[in-house]
Amino acid sequence: MQNGYNNIGDFFQHYQKAAYEKDIPGMINLYHDDVVVFDMWEKGFITGLEEWSSIITGWLTSLKDEKVKVVFHMVDIHEGEEVGFASALIQFQAIAPDQTVQRSMRNRISLGFVKSDGFWKVRHQHTSAPIDADLKAILDI
Repeated sequence: MQNGYNNIGDFFQHYQKAAYEKDIPGMINLYHDDVVVFDMWEKGFITGLEEWSSIITGWLTSLKDEKVKVVFHMVDIHEGEEVGFASALIQFQAIAPDQTVQRSMRNRISLGFVKSDGFWKVRHQHTSAPIDADLKAILDI
């Protein structure tokens, strides 16, 4: 992939492919240098591509012999000249070497995009999950 993608819809295919192939540079290339990520795990927010790259690298290398299949549902895209927005439900499935699903979760994702040098990049990403009455995340919405 060049320095980004030609339309916002391409993000979803590139993300799925990079996750499944554990393509760390391909995943990192989806994001803008000044990305801000409101994440569901551990720290909760990440600023800048250098810090986000470390999180991506940790995630994809932690998979060992598993693959991660990503499926997006209810994708909604709004694309302007220089900025865009998308939202979706995102499902992650851990796939064992024998192709069985080991575990799965689904949550929400909102994305803000900017066009830089003619290509789109994620400038803001927010993942979330609703909580139940016991204040536990519902990871299969």
